[in-house]
Amino acid sequence: MLQYDPVAKHLLDLFSEEFAALAFEGTAVEVLEKLDTEQPTVEVHRDDMTFKVRLPDEGEAILHIELQTGDSTDKPMPLRMLGYASFLVVRHEMSVYSMVLYLRPSAGRHDPGHYGYGNPDLGLQFNYRVIRLRELDGQSVLDSGCVGLLPFTPLMAAPAGLSASAWVETCVAAVKSASVDKQTRATLLFGMSVLGSLAHAPELFEKSMSEDIMQESPFYQVHFGKVMQRGVEQGIEQGIERGARENAIENILTVLTARFSQDDAHTVQPTLETITDLHRLKQLHLSAVLAANFQTFLQTLEA
Repeated sequence: MLQYDPVAKHLLDLFSEEFAALAFEGTAVEVLEKLDTEQPTVEVHRDDMTFKVRLPDEGEAILHIELQTGDSTDKPMPLRMLGYASFLVVRHEMSVYSMVLYLRPSAGRHDPGHYGYGNPDLGLQFNYRVIRLRELDGQSVLDSGCVGLLPFTPLMAAPAGLSASAWVETCVAAVKSASVDKQTRATLLFGMSVLGSLAHAPELFEKSMSEDIMQESPFYQVHFGKVMQRGVEQGIEQGIERGARENAIENILTVLTARFSQDDAHTVQPTLETITDLHRLKQLHLSAVLAANFQTFLQTLEA
């Protein structure tokens, strides 16, 4: 399964000022530092990206960028954003500006970017910026020179009349010609191949970029190193569990054969092999040892 969030967060971290400018509609924003965003709530939530920034006319403030692959399913997005912003205001005691960045083309269609009730005298009015990538003009972003946004361009609107494959090739070519070092270019290509698959067939990216190039990215090496390590660990755990199950079933069949008959053991072997609960198999092994007769063991097995 592709992990979109870690890739997108890494790009936001690398190119935070470009995404800050996106949040403030082109205003030049100085990003001062990335903030720890762990919230001590009932369920610990880690905001996607939170920065302390300096605004031209206001001074220091907080920018919170929430990444959304799809629509919010646990709570409506306006309530979630209000909760995050309220927490950040209380913690930092300064202005908080929030943005939701929707990645998947179908996501965020009904997000109003607002939560409120009451009136100006008594109530609450909270606004946040909603960016749906599918609504951005992709060619304008390519022309802007915003390197950090390049991996997201396949998710944006393509020029009229341009096919999906031609648009992907255009976006890939923009990364390959960008004025960045080799490792950054590899990270941008890797990010584009992962994020772009939210809207396009992965094969379109495979045609335009090789895995050898993407492997030059430090993030690619770390990210896939962890994935491979988890796979190895899971394989070892599954192997141990499978071996324990097979051993438990063999022990049951050995006892049944010794105490009753080989034919009796053969009749229950298919049923035993469908049992995945190791604790259940251990209970059946004890029953095979203690049962007065084979019929009693069958009753335990069928219970």
